[in-house]
Amino acid sequence: MINRQFIKVLRGGIFLLCFLIAGSLSAQNLSPDQIRQKMAKIRQSTNWNDSSAANKANEEIQKLAKQLMLSGKNKFAPDKLQNKEEEEKNVDFKMGLWKQMMKAASEGESADILLGKPVREEIVEEHKEAESPKNITPEFLQEMTLLVIDMSLSTIQRTIDLMQNYQSIKTLIITGGKNGAPVNLQELLKRASKYPLENLYIINFGLFVTKIPEQINQFSNLSYLGMFNNKISQLPKNISSFTKLDSLFIDINPITTLFPAINSMKNLKTLGIAKTSISDAEIKKIQKLLPGCKVIIK
Repeated sequence: MINRQFIKVLRGGIFLLCFLIAGSLSAQNLSPDQIRQKMAKIRQSTNWNDSSAANKANEEIQKLAKQLMLSGKNKFAPDKLQNKEEEEKNVDFKMGLWKQMMKAASEGESADILLGKPVREEIVEEHKEAESPKNITPEFLQEMTLLVIDMSLSTIQRTIDLMQNYQSIKTLIITGGKNGAPVNLQELLKRASKYPLENLYIINFGLFVTKIPEQINQFSNLSYLGMFNNKISQLPKNISSFTKLDSLFIDINPITTLFPAINSMKNLKTLGIAKTSISDAEIKKIQKLLPGCKVIIK
């Protein structure tokens, strides 16, 4: 059974909702007066002591209220119709306020009416949108040349789901963020298989990355490969096919040798091996093999 307090707050909430939407008039299918009359009829004819009937009436009133809030658009000039999406977001926000109040009312006197909750959630969503956008234009997908996949972001799946739609990515950065994060490199490299990649970074994963998957051989035009701050113990076997590679950074990894892969990297100009387990004897051997390559050990 629904208590009297809930009935009182529910009815008050309906009037509050009507107050919030004052000024937004006209309807898609019904006139504003018809919508209000229908809402009033539902309120009057519903047995609010019947929880099933009350829930059904409440859902219908919410639909009618949103219809009323979205009304009035036909009265605007065509150049103002571009604000429709923004107005719909505003409507959803107000509906969120109302629903939160109704939820608190149904919990009785001890309920905490968190009218600020939808506001906080909206702010959080805006922050997530900045991290990993939901709405990306076809032009953006076609023209963007840099893509960052930060696996430490809670919203990164949004970007991952769009990876195969990008067409011009030349620099791909896959990172574990500040403290590392789980990652499926095989899946990500597969999604990026058609990129015209020139620069690839797989960095800052720590214990979460111990080897580089074979899918890396898809990017034969790589000129820069950075794999620092992981737990990689050896180079992928097929990395030797990167004949255009001029910069390789494998710093901060427990790797002990770059052979035999480095034998075919004749165009290598810069090699970063700081904080690795590569011996001084091997470093001298590399310097002899690639006299034009700068070896960075610090």
